[in-house]
Amino acid sequence: MLGNKAARKSLTFFMLKAANTGLATLWSFLLAYSLVRIVGLESYAFFATVIAFASLILQADLGISIRLFGQLRENYLHPENGSRADLGSAVAAALWSYGAVAVLATVVFGALLWVAELGVPAYRPIYLLLFAGSVLPLPWMVLRLAANAFDAYVLTEAIDCVRRTLLLALTGALVLGLPLMLYASSFVVLWLAGLVALFVVARRRLGFLSGARIGRGFRALRADLHGIAASAALSFSEFLILIFPYYAIPLMHGEALALVAFDMFYKVTRFATTAYFTVTETMLPHQTRAWHAGDAAALRRWTRLAFAIGAVPALAGGLVVGLFGDRFFGILLGHPGVVSPGMRAAICVMLALMLVQVASGMVLAGIGWLAALARRAALTLAAMLVFSVITALQGWSIERFIAGYVFLYGCEAFSYLLLLRRLFREAEEKVPDGVPEGA
Repeated sequence: MLGNKAARKSLTFFMLKAANTGLATLWSFLLAYSLVRIVGLESYAFFATVIAFASLILQADLGISIRLFGQLRENYLHPENGSRADLGSAVAAALWSYGAVAVLATVVFGALLWVAELGVPAYRPIYLLLFAGSVLPLPWMVLRLAANAFDAYVLTEAIDCVRRTLLLALTGALVLGLPLMLYASSFVVLWLAGLVALFVVARRRLGFLSGARIGRGFRALRADLHGIAASAALSFSEFLILIFPYYAIPLMHGEALALVAFDMFYKVTRFATTAYFTVTETMLPHQTRAWHAGDAAALRRWTRLAFAIGAVPALAGGLVVGLFGDRFFGILLGHPGVVSPGMRAAICVMLALMLVQVASGMVLAGIGWLAALARRAALTLAAMLVFSVITALQGWSIERFIAGYVFLYGCEAFSYLLLLRRLFREAEEKVPDGVPEGA
């Protein structure tokens, strides 16, 4: 399927992605374990909300990163398509804009903490630092995807692997007594160091930022408003689908334990999406190359491989949660029964549905079918919000809410799968010259 050099590069990329997935998962659960024991279960719920709110800021990306990836990837494979100078300037404009948004959001959040007297006063500086570190992925995303479009994905993952390894070591030190303030400060420093390293790689080795002009970049982005609107709708809808229960559950259930239970649901399913992205991002360069070359057979092979390899973490996660979930969550939270059997069953189903959604959606987004995905995601989000209102009015339990949430997510996942089948049919019929606007 691949030559030796390409095969080695893909294998290295996959191993780095897998390592980063493992590091991210360990960090997430180790941080939860540490914070529960340092600040208590009630205060941990606020820490989880802070990080969830920071994740909301990441949606300022508006999906522009994946849109630029598709355009840069096409330009890299077919230099006659598009202007590399315009695209590089667009990346630079997005990069500096996202950096400004991250700084501004941190300043606003800090003001809210003290003016509205949120959380525990002694922890407010720590909230602020954790928030700052959690919004820095905003400029990171556009840099990473732009570099990956030029086949620099091994370098970007290596930089991230170093950052994640150091962060996990710091979190382990937190368990052993590292002051929480020092940990939060180091969290920000590690993100900044990673950003600088990736910027140097993008500018000196890949060159697409050399000679970039911010004004030219904004003009290029304005010229692509139709595509950006579709990517923004998709990005924002998909994000809210995953994160809105953090804000809806406190309105439906006043007790902190309901939010903590969902936080565990989110963390496990977040592990799943990270694991699936490990696989799908490894396959994406080959899938996009096959699409632009009109090689339908190769496109099918790489996509089937993505599903097959992604099934491994799906099955592993399902077995762990299904068979040992009571012990796992009991040890993690220090309180038995927070994550009920019904919630654990919903997690297992969600792991399978997320595989379908991610493996289908990644290739569709990578070749530019953003408008079609955006419509499906927006309808799913609307249905979930209506269901949340019904849940609140009926006074249903958190388990029933999660069961309905998983069902609606499944509807979206299978709609993506049907769209993927359409992609295969179009790939067999012709060599695509562009993105079908009405897909």
